[in-house]
Amino acid sequence: MDDFDATHEANKAFCRNLAVKFPALPPILKKNLEDEDGDLNTYLFASAVVEWAEANVVSRESDVMQLLAALNQGLAEGEREVPNFIAVGFGESISHETPLLPFLQGDLKGWYEYDVGISDEHPRLRSGN
Repeated sequence: MDDFDATHEANKAFCRNLAVKFPALPPILKKNLEDEDGDLNTYLFASAVVEWAEANVVSRESDVMQLLAALNQGLAEGEREVPNFIAVGFGESISHETPLLPFLQGDLKGWYEYDVGISDEHPRLRSGN
């Protein structure tokens, strides 16, 4: 397996693990797999997860907070290029006037603030092992 394939597999594993940890996400994963003929498109999945989080932050605040914590943990500890995938796939999918803003913390908040121009400070991205 070359480096690109290994990175793609690490990103897929991260997405699948999120779907295992968060009961609201398996239907999103299933739809992605159906739409992509059985191959997980990690960036489309990430975008759909962010849409779910933004739509459910009020009614399922605890679940959304746990999801955001898992994304921050992935930024800090993710394998291979998972931190980059989270910053781009999830971070850049957060809408500019997101209802998630009061709940964003840590590195994910830093990426959001940089992406939308709130901060000029480029967040440090760590590459996984």
